[in-house]
Amino acid sequence: MDASKEAVEVLTSLLPGFLFLKVVAIRSSVSKYEAHRYIVDALIASLVVYSVVAFLDWASTHVAGFQIMASIELRILVTLVFTVGMALLWSVVINQDWLAKWLHRGDTRISTHAAIFPVKGIDKFKDKWHLIRFSDGKEIVGIVREYNHETHEALIENGRLVMTGGKLSPDQAWYYSPSGEQIVYMRTLEEGKQ
Repeated sequence: MDASKEAVEVLTSLLPGFLFLKVVAIRSSVSKYEAHRYIVDALIASLVVYSVVAFLDWASTHVAGFQIMASIELRILVTLVFTVGMALLWSVVINQDWLAKWLHRGDTRISTHAAIFPVKGIDKFKDKWHLIRFSDGKEIVGIVREYNHETHEALIENGRLVMTGGKLSPDQAWYYSPSGEQIVYMRTLEEGKQ
């Protein structure tokens, strides 16, 4: 068997996993996958799908006494329908936080949806005036142009340092907050209060 035929067989065996992950990504807020993690998750999803479909085939033959999936076309259709159904169910579990609630009953914890904020909400902060406070006590008022939620780097335009007494420094400048600086909070300022 040549390498290209083996590669096609591997990709074909991963198709239910890829379909599962795509449906879950569409129905819930899932962060981007790294390539190696995506393939491992697709492999796990494919293994579960193929195992359940094989069990259903075995149960229909040995328990019910007749074979439901006699043709390959019907087996493929059952596999695809089961994959989409399982993905829709899993996306509900993720969106409702059921797994975390079940595993951590009574614990005080932050919702897993807290990880969704940087991906979905950071664009609402851009191009607006903010008061940014750093862990060293320094405060800057400026327009947030870019913010990386993974490294916590920020690029601030028209930034002015907040001096003692709440007065702003007279000079405006671009400020770059490298990943080592801790931003404690960013507060959006209303129009006319810059």
